[in-house]
Amino acid sequence: MNRFVWWASLFIIGAAAAGMTGWSLYVVAHDLYGVPKGLAVLTAAVFDGAAMACLYLASAATNEDRSAAGPRLAVFALAAVSVSLNAKHADHINGGMPALLLFAAPTAALLIVADLAWAATRARRRAADGDRPVTLPRYGLWGWLLAGEQAWAATRARAVDHVTSADSVRIESGPRADHSATAKLRAVFEDMDPNEAIRLAHSATPKATPADLADELGLYGVHVSAVQVALVLGYRPPQVRIERPPPPAPAPDPALRGGSGKALTSPDPDPDRSGPVPVTVLEATKLVVERGIYDETDAATEVSRLLGRTVRQDTVRRYLNDMPKPAPAPGVGQGGGGYN
Repeated sequence: MNRFVWWASLFIIGAAAAGMTGWSLYVVAHDLYGVPKGLAVLTAAVFDGAAMACLYLASAATNEDRSAAGPRLAVFALAAVSVSLNAKHADHINGGMPALLLFAAPTAALLIVADLAWAATRARRRAADGDRPVTLPRYGLWGWLLAGEQAWAATRARAVDHVTSADSVRIESGPRADHSATAKLRAVFEDMDPNEAIRLAHSATPKATPADLADELGLYGVHVSAVQVALVLGYRPPQVRIERPPPPAPAPDPALRGGSGKALTSPDPDPDRSGPVPVTVLEATKLVVERGIYDETDAATEVSRLLGRTVRQDTVRRYLNDMPKPAPAPGVGQGGGGYN
């Protein structure tokens, strides 16, 4: 908004100055000196164009940190010619000093505003380059009134020291300060709160990791660690899903090698056994008896293991009772009565 008001003010002042100067030139050229109307209009246009061109050249030189003495002198020379022609115009209409002030006011206003703008731009350039010009010390009104001689002496000594000193605050030559985009962004980020700088950088590159953001911010003078960036952003590492291969299938029961049948659910204590796999309780009970297991509880447990399902102990007992028991070995359990 401030920039808009500034340019609008310059446009109004410039248009008024150009219009008033052109009108005065036309009246003086046509009415006083008899210049034809067309030529008088061209004369006014050329004068206004030259004045505007000199104003532009002076402004460009100031912005580019070059000497604007030549364009500024040309502007003041054209302004002096304009004021003199305004005086001729005022005399022609018998307007006197009020008419002269009225005709010259737009030109004077344009010169004053332009010169102030040039001075402000040049001061900013010099401050950016590190050069601080001499300014009047702030002694206050009573200091200047009551100790004026001493105040002027101190000011003069200060000016002499500034001119003759080799202090770094007064740069006479050498490389200019860095005006690159990186330097300007660095100045902005250095004055910014680190939390806001981190969030701003994250909004520009949302996919960057905290380490990348910390390195990028370091280029602009915001020195933070990856941990600090992660804390400000509430960063959580991405979830990683590890697909593990399925466990290998259990090895087939060795009992299946000799025939078809249902696989056992527990390891076979006798992996070298061959033959058909029992499928009924009777077959499993016979196999258990062949192994020498006659206890009902142990037999029921082994039958259940072989069949891969739970078998009641009563069922196993019934089959055990129907099966013949092996005969005892000779001489075992036969009493001889005494010693031979």
